[in-house]
Amino acid sequence: MSTRIVTKSLALGSLGRGCRGGLVWCRFNSSARWVSRQQADHYTNEAKVKSLRSRAAFKLMEIDHRFKIFKENSAQKVLDLGFAPGAWSQVAYSRTRPDGQVMGVDILPCIPPKGVSSIQANILSSKTHELVRLYFSRHYQLNMEDDLHKNHGYFQEALEAELGNTNLSKENTQPLIKYPLDVIISDMYEPWPQTTGFWNNFTNAAYHRMANTTGVAIKDHYMSMDLCDAALVCAIDLLKPDGSFVCKLYTGKEDNLLEKRMKQVFRSVRRFKPKASRDESKELYFVGLNKRKDVDKVKVFSI
Repeated sequence: MSTRIVTKSLALGSLGRGCRGGLVWCRFNSSARWVSRQQADHYTNEAKVKSLRSRAAFKLMEIDHRFKIFKENSAQKVLDLGFAPGAWSQVAYSRTRPDGQVMGVDILPCIPPKGVSSIQANILSSKTHELVRLYFSRHYQLNMEDDLHKNHGYFQEALEAELGNTNLSKENTQPLIKYPLDVIISDMYEPWPQTTGFWNNFTNAAYHRMANTTGVAIKDHYMSMDLCDAALVCAIDLLKPDGSFVCKLYTGKEDNLLEKRMKQVFRSVRRFKPKASRDESKELYFVGLNKRKDVDKVKVFSI
């Protein structure tokens, strides 16, 4: 399975909002109510005015205001899991500039916001973790001149290392940084509709195997738990000691299980529901602060 690097965007831009079959959807009462709610929603309208890619940006702003996740002028390295359509990456970039680095990972193709780099990849794959390490360890700045493999899409250096090529230059054979990240944020849940690229199993099968909201509270809860666990594995494997972590959960009876696991990883674990979250929504955000050293992943997930 290939992994494709998406080059740094030169402009904010926006994903296409049109969707085939939209008029048919509006015949159903639920869709009509959703459209009406979106049009009347304060945060949705404000996101358009401020050129933010979705109203979710305001949720991360509130979380950062409360817990001070991001720091300007500190060269923070940030990973945004399930970043499409890119609103959280926009916030992360704006609050860590000018020296911060932000990378988004999503299984679907999405043009990243200005200043942000991205990988189209499956975060459940260990290869994706290695590519994240490679990117932040080598301080790549993705642009049209980067040495990307014409078929595989990711760094030529990564491909050569994978194939066992030992002809790499000395300066590039230094060990990768084991824990390269200062912050991991995860708003993973529903895959963003594909608007670019070609149809293939890697991108389009995501609509069937990734967790989509169903309206059935217990099902949504368990599926979001799986994604939170995947994000927590990333935090254990990639986040620096004292690093910060944010993930979204749909509430249910296993909230406490996730909290117990996170307390094995972070010295402080907080629950938070931003005002930008709708009152009827079951979503809740867990914030982990000050990652512990030498976390035992097996022990964490044996709880």
